[in-house]
Amino acid sequence: MSVKREPAIRRVSHPAADLPERPTTADASTSGTQPSELKPSKTAAREGERLTEQHNVRLRPSTKARLLRAVDKLRYETGDRTISIASITDSAIVDYLESRGC
Repeated sequence: MSVKREPAIRRVSHPAADLPERPTTADASTSGTQPSELKPSKTAAREGERLTEQHNVRLRPSTKARLLRAVDKLRYETGDRTISIASITDSAIVDYLESRGC
């Protein structure tokens, strides 16, 4: 009397195999979800650049707290989750350099 049994361990595809592909950064930038006042016009060409260096700088605790509140506020008001401390800092540095003619 033998009983026909299924193997305890089966080979199945990974659950993430059926997920659709993520949208590219070009799709996100053309959707218009981010207000134009958050990005300087010349940094639009730099969107494809990756952040490769970390700059260790000292910030006053009050400035850091204000920056964190600004990030939270902008994310809430715009619904754009790509806004971060790095993106605001990058935009501020670009604006500063452009205003000084650098």
